Amino acid sequence: MLSSYGQIREELYAALADALEACGYDSGLLTNTVDFAKTVGDISCSVAFRVAKAHPGAPGDIAKNIADKLIKNPRVQRVSIDNGYINFYLNRERFTKDTMDYIFDADPAKPISNAGASEKAIIEYPSANPAHPLHVGQLRNAILGNSVANLYSACGYRLEREDYIDDLGLQAAHALWGSMNRDKIGLAFDPKKKFDHALGDAYVAAYKYITDNKLDEEIKKLMELMDQEGTYESGLARKQAEEYIAAERETLFAYGIYHDLLVWESDVIHDRLLEKSLAILEKLNLVDKPKDGKYANCVIIDLKRLGNLPPEFKGLREEAKVLIRANGVPNYLAKDIAFHMWKFGILDNTFKFSEFIGRQPNGMPLYTTGREGERMRFGGAKKAVNIIDARQSAEQMMVKVILDAMGRHNAAKELNHLAYGVVELEGGATLAGRKGTWVGHTADDLLREATEKARSMIGERFRFQEKEKDDTAVKIALGAIKFEFLRFSPEKNITFSWAKALNFQGDSGPYCQYTYARALRLLEDSGIKDKSFDPDEITTDPEFALIKQLSRLVEVVEKSCNELRPNVIADYCIDLSYAFSNFYEQLQILKAPDEKHRHSRLALTLAFANALKYSLALLGIPVVNRM
Repeated sequence: MLSSYGQIREELYAALADALEACGYDSGLLTNTVDFAKTVGDISCSVAFRVAKAHPGAPGDIAKNIADKLIKNPRVQRVSIDNGYINFYLNRERFTKDTMDYIFDADPAKPISNAGASEKAIIEYPSANPAHPLHVGQLRNAILGNSVANLYSACGYRLEREDYIDDLGLQAAHALWGSMNRDKIGLAFDPKKKFDHALGDAYVAAYKYITDNKLDEEIKKLMELMDQEGTYESGLARKQAEEYIAAERETLFAYGIYHDLLVWESDVIHDRLLEKSLAILEKLNLVDKPKDGKYANCVIIDLKRLGNLPPEFKGLREEAKVLIRANGVPNYLAKDIAFHMWKFGILDNTFKFSEFIGRQPNGMPLYTTGREGERMRFGGAKKAVNIIDARQSAEQMMVKVILDAMGRHNAAKELNHLAYGVVELEGGATLAGRKGTWVGHTADDLLREATEKARSMIGERFRFQEKEKDDTAVKIALGAIKFEFLRFSPEKNITFSWAKALNFQGDSGPYCQYTYARALRLLEDSGIKDKSFDPDEITTDPEFALIKQLSRLVEVVEKSCNELRPNVIADYCIDLSYAFSNFYEQLQILKAPDEKHRHSRLALTLAFANALKYSLALLGIPVVNRM
């Protein structure tokens, strides 16, 4: 689906390409040279500057030469040349009508684009180890994953939101050992504490005790028992992890973050997915089990057998990647390879599924893999996105390399790793699960503190009833936190700042929420209920500047989805809010010069409110109706 901006841009690209070739120039030079004009005209093209580097002549003369060969477009009123730029002035009436028609139809519950063509996509997040409560760094993962999933839905993909539970890993083993040895670590279970917080306390104390007393061998034996189906330890580990996940859901639900499926690492083992994946790799001659040497009795992948490795693996000292250690315990990479074979339908779907939660706050059930249940249509995706921090990039790349070596080139191509940077707190504090530096900096703590700050701020600025104040404070807190995490490119490290996050005047979630509430107040005061308008009455520059921002919605959504960059949507929310504020401050709306202008400007206000609400929903941010 192309918006009004997408249609005219596509038409201008085609016309410019023909004109370039008619002039004897390479039409390939057009890439990224056509966009909304910042000063002269409505849309501007800078291709003449590129042509001037390869051909004799000044950019201005070249631009005129190209413009003279352009075929007339009914969407364009006139074309001008200014300092080497080709500037297009749009037919405002037609552009406005086309834009308003599709903006009014934008519905957060429905796709706005068919770019995904109903292909199935799996988004995996946050996949935190069940050892301690989500801290603010892991919260960034969950917020990014939720937004990317929203973008995929908006682009017409059939979506599966998955959370992978590593209930057999080292952290889970430390947490289990701590729970089984509370007398040794001197920490009684506190039933008044949320379970994930209580487990986190045991995990931190256990890690210190295990390290101080050099109990690594004991932990290795515990991990072996956790891996074996039917042992007391494996059953206890699963039960503890399930209690953790139930507590973690409370946190995620408070942030408006949901999933369709929990996939348990223990089920990857017990349902023989690992065994089947290794059999496939062995048949393809991709794995070995040396009898002696450095990798004796381990199952390994010889890197030399994988062909041309990507640049990330050049110069590595290791000759192989271990999948199964000598003691028979598989590592994370082995299980991840099996999991991704299942994701892409390479392995048969042998999992059984049952409801973990019958009805989440969004009205949908949450399913889980397990020993009981029935076969269901999960997995078997065409595309997969993993939200995993940048420090795991090598492991993620290795999964792609192995899929490619298996001949599953499309799966390798369509497996995308969204690597994100670490979150630091003001003052330079970093977060480490096993050291307990997350205490006081959990996702629960952050939302509680943000809500208290927001409640105090709106109490000073706005008049609310107590219940309304509480509801509004939570929405503003969510807007502040999510926007602050999402406004940066994912790969960047960020320092969370309260001053920026809760700023009602600048580039923040609360600023966008406030602008939306201001538009809604105008509509309520006017009593307008219909979408009818006269495009002839949209004549001023502030009005058309807002129309142009509205026209970008579909392209911005598709760009943000394709590039896995929710920050593109965050930037758009700010641009849209600024355009509306300029329109609001420069023009009379309720007191427009006549009823036609009044109605058209109110219709434009309604279109803005709909577009901003839609865009904020993609970031998982609720709107505020009154501020």
